[in-house]
Amino acid sequence: MDGPVVNLAAENMVRRTPDHIVAMDEADLNYIRDSLTAIDQAFGVAALPDIPLHLVPARTLMRCLVDLRTGLKPQTQEQGIILGRLAGAILRLDTAVAFDRARRKQ
Repeated sequence: MDGPVVNLAAENMVRRTPDHIVAMDEADLNYIRDSLTAIDQAFGVAALPDIPLHLVPARTLMRCLVDLRTGLKPQTQEQGIILGRLAGAILRLDTAVAFDRARRKQ
């Protein structure tokens, strides 16, 4: 079997994330921004979008976070720690999505 291995849990998370902007707490946005900036510096990849995070549709941001988390391979302990922060960033975005979904059902 050739081709990339798909992380089904991550892919399902991306697919259930809405394709619109989701309101997020400033602390959560800062955590995600800081995590992406650290990825930029540690891995030398452009992880932070060119537009402010609060203007990025939730699905686009989730895709970015999940792809970085599954695609980057740490070579040092520091890179491993920085990459591990993405799990927290993903959880913060997923929580904001859950709140958005609940708010829209009211």
